Amino acid sequence: MKIIQILVLIFFLICLTNCKNKNQVNDKIEYNEIELIDKFTNKLKLDYADKLTVAEISPLYIGKISEEIKISYQNYKTVEKNQTFKKYKFPKQNSLEIFIDTTRIIGIPMGLYEYSKTEKRNDKIANPIFIKNISNDTLIIGYAEYLPIIIEAKNRNGEWRPIQERMRFMCGNGIVDFYCPPNNIVISAMQKYGGNFKTKLRLKYESFATKSSIFSNEINGEINEKQFVK
Repeated sequence: MKIIQILVLIFFLICLTNCKNKNQVNDKIEYNEIELIDKFTNKLKLDYADKLTVAEISPLYIGKISEEIKISYQNYKTVEKNQTFKKYKFPKQNSLEIFIDTTRIIGIPMGLYEYSKTEKRNDKIANPIFIKNISNDTLIIGYAEYLPIIIEAKNRNGEWRPIQERMRFMCGNGIVDFYCPPNNIVISAMQKYGGNFKTKLRLKYESFATKSSIFSNEINGEINEKQFVK
């Protein structure tokens, strides 16, 4: 009997060690090493805007880092809602890492009123966004299906100005937060615009609960200067 117990204990320790080693390996995977599995192949194009637009930046994936990740454009399938209303923390500075990957092209998620429809990839070009929870806490990172993120651009004076405003709801009833555990990532999409004004772009995550702003890396892009005006 004791031999069986010892064998079971050894087996358990081996499994635990293998699992721990696998997680450590996955944690070291660089964003550009992650293969994004996108089942759609429809042609994508630049978007053009002539005013400040409403940001609809939502998750295509939330979970652990792995070498292959399947993204979903029906974002209500990707978020884990805080149905029990646990008191998770909100992001502060240095609790999230935000990276825009300009080496790859993906689509953008389905719109607010398209969730009852069959999944599709809208025809706008976007770059993947990788958001990693680098804190030790599970964080509330969004509400409904949206992340509190907007795009900012530098104007001709070199000042950062928003070219988007946050998604807001007229009524908060039924809107539930969603969260991201420690060391997990969120993958989203940053829409690419066309225009005659070449400038620097970045993402701004706004956590009003903690009054913190978290910024991504800066990238080169182009916009219409009218996008600074509502």
